[in-house]
Amino acid sequence: MKSIFLSTLLAASILMPCVMQAGTLENDDLDGYRYETFGPLGARLSSGVIYAESDLYGICDAGCELRLVTTGQTITMKPDDHVVINHGVMKYKD
Repeated sequence: MKSIFLSTLLAASILMPCVMQAGTLENDDLDGYRYETFGPLGARLSSGVIYAESDLYGICDAGCELRLVTTGQTITMKPDDHVVINHGVMKYKD
């Protein structure tokens, strides 16, 4: 029983840095926004909606181009970036 717990704990500690290095998109506005993500050579990876005053975690786990459909703004995200939408404009969080 103790060895199963230790094995699980070891596996979790190895995987944790991988989980933590996924892009975060935060919406500070009272409006929701449609977004799309694009990979290398402009291949579309995903699309969806970020709702008012909410966060999306793991949006660009390997890096991507993130575009707000509503505004047309595009930003390049690395896996550990945190991007905030404020008044319809995306900016990197310090």
